Amino acid sequence: MIAGGGALPGVSTYSTEPAFGAMFEATSARVYAYARRHADADTAPDVVAEVYLIAWKRRDKVPDEPVPWLIVTARNVLHRHWRTRSRQQRLATELAGIEALATASSADGDDRQALVTAFSRLSEADRETLLLVGWDGLTPQQAAGVVGCSPNTFAARLSRARRRLTDQTEGRATTLRAAPLPQGDSL
Repeated sequence: MIAGGGALPGVSTYSTEPAFGAMFEATSARVYAYARRHADADTAPDVVAEVYLIAWKRRDKVPDEPVPWLIVTARNVLHRHWRTRSRQQRLATELAGIEALATASSADGDDRQALVTAFSRLSEADRETLLLVGWDGLTPQQAAGVVGCSPNTFAARLSRARRRLTDQTEGRATTLRAAPLPQGDSL
């Protein structure tokens, strides 16, 4: 680090083992939550392990704000994984993960089920848009980097996805809030 607080050009903040370990401790729960949302409980830890192996090998490329970069990496690892599975298997696994997370909410069971049903009717792109911001806690600008579009384009996608979700709930007001991020294999 230099006196102004920034890293030296070309020198990664995570190039040392202790710094990388601290980054892992600070980010692994969020990466696991993302992986678990898209994969079953047996696959998610393998995805996380591969993400951090890639991050270690490319630690000179990991930005100071690592979560969006790690989620892009997890997304790429998952894409490789899912290429070998059918779309139906993937959708069933993803929806089962979302339903399991929704049951942790204190909201009425009918509201939770209505939201899960409405969410399952959305396109994969709409679900991913909503979950990157609402579940993974990324800012729209960070989420835009994950999906590879401009912040303005992502903001428009987010607005449309929210409107479609509202339309799918048939105007039914829900009181659902995101449950805390899962820890370990509690899902």
